[in-house]
Amino acid sequence: MIRLLNLIAVLGLVASAVYAYSTKYDTLYQAGQVSKLKSGLHKERQAIAVLRAEWQLLTRPDRLQAAVEKHLALEPIGTEHLARLADLPARPERGDEIGRLLAATATPKEKPGALEPRTTGSITRTTTTRTPTTASR
Repeated sequence: MIRLLNLIAVLGLVASAVYAYSTKYDTLYQAGQVSKLKSGLHKERQAIAVLRAEWQLLTRPDRLQAAVEKHLALEPIGTEHLARLADLPARPERGDEIGRLLAATATPKEKPGALEPRTTGSITRTTTTRTPTTASR
């Protein structure tokens, strides 16, 4: 009986040692992955800083002015390039476009000229009156 308990205790000790070492090496592996990612992030930030410096160098006004003079044949803007307000065409009359669309899509019952209730911002009640008809007997 005692030997069986000793054997179970030794097996438990070995199992816990294996688990502890596997956890340790997994932790070391994950720490290595984190350090690789941090170094990659640092390299990317350095590359971004280099690209920003290059962009600032390429967009310097004096460099751009020299490139424009070399490659483009631009002329300064003079008064002959400007137009007067009177030279612009007249703006077409727009009118009530929404009303025109509503009138075009109205049903025959709702055609313009029919009696429409006035709206004053409050709810209005429309009433219909019936005329008495004579029924034939």
